[in-house]
Amino acid sequence: MRPDGGLPLNVLGIDVGGTKIAVAHVADGEVRASLEVPTPLESTDALLAAITGLVREVSAKTGRPDAIGLGVPSQIDFATGTVRSSMNIPLADVPLRARLEEQLGVPVFVDNDANVAALAEHARGGAENLVMLTLGTGVGGGVVIGGQLFRGATGLGAELGHIVIHGDGPNCPGMCPNRGCLEAYCSGSALERDATELARDLPDSPLAQAAEEGGRVRGRVVVELARRGDRDALRLLEELGRNLGIGIATIVNVFEPRQVLIGGGLSRAADLFLDRARDEARARALPALFANVEIATARGGPEAGVIGAAALAEQELARLGDTSTTPEGTR
Repeated sequence: MRPDGGLPLNVLGIDVGGTKIAVAHVADGEVRASLEVPTPLESTDALLAAITGLVREVSAKTGRPDAIGLGVPSQIDFATGTVRSSMNIPLADVPLRARLEEQLGVPVFVDNDANVAALAEHARGGAENLVMLTLGTGVGGGVVIGGQLFRGATGLGAELGHIVIHGDGPNCPGMCPNRGCLEAYCSGSALERDATELARDLPDSPLAQAAEEGGRVRGRVVVELARRGDRDALRLLEELGRNLGIGIATIVNVFEPRQVLIGGGLSRAADLFLDRARDEARARALPALFANVEIATARGGPEAGVIGAAALAEQELARLGDTSTTPEGTR
């Protein structure tokens, strides 16, 4: 709804990932129209052309948007919408908000994909105070406090995947210069590293037999073997759960959320590790803070990215108290 109480806002949500771009018209937290294409990775210009092309196609069906929200797997200076770093897509140092506003002529708000995922959970009936952890190739984090995203001083905060749980642990597989952080233990990259090392130590094991050329054991293979009852695969996922619980205990102690929600690709295997994570978090968090927290898998599903991005656009327009459809109205 518009801040002035007029007709409902017309907003689009955009989810940019390493494999696909999705653009959707979202109303009342539900996707009404959407399109998607594979992500062009050859250049920034190709990527922006794909985004603007999809926006125009969806807008032709649903009308000119009042605002657009966009989530990307990157570090974002939220005030300017500039991408500070981006590992998998060609957006590093790109003033994404300014370039899209120039091309599309409507307000655009850009945020990290884990923040957007957290907003999607809130928009779909989640708690006013929640923390989202996305377990995928890396580990992302999003924090909602009082219904609003917490971003830190410039929008780069809430990098929960880089809280340290073991000071002398392995190097972070991402861009973090630290070691022993949550991403080094609970990401898909970490699971593959540990499975590959274990397969080398156990050459006759099902893990070793499932290894690809070069000895690499994929995370999905670990999950498949665990579902068949393989003890080594189950042990890897139990250890992932234990380390996740250590991280969750710290998150509970810092933020005292009502919910800690687990999303990302690895969450599809949550039945194999989330109970262990809950037990570990319960044993380590301050009891009074842990007593009222729910630890569960996220509900957003494949549409979470566009739903959260649309919620971002609505929230920012409401915060600014301005429904102008010109870029100048967003400043």
